[in-house]
Amino acid sequence: MPKGSAVEKVEKKLKKEYPGNDRAVYGTLNKIGLMKGSKTTAKGAKPAAKKPGPTNVGANPAARSPIGKPIRKRRLPANSA
Repeated sequence: MPKGSAVEKVEKKLKKEYPGNDRAVYGTLNKIGLMKGSKTTAKGAKPAAKKPGPTNVGANPAARSPIGKPIRKRRLPANSA
């Protein structure tokens, strides 16, 4: 398998999950389309996707919005009754 390819990454995980059961490993790779028989497909030869990094950088993730900006509290108008 090409280094860093999607097939290599998934194959490593499957071999850990099904030790000694090559049929399960390569059957799964064929079924999801990363391999066709013993050949790597174009989809499988692509570089493996990297894990996304943290989106909200800060000490208190609860105090940040999904886009990373601090959340400001809304002031309610005083009741003039």
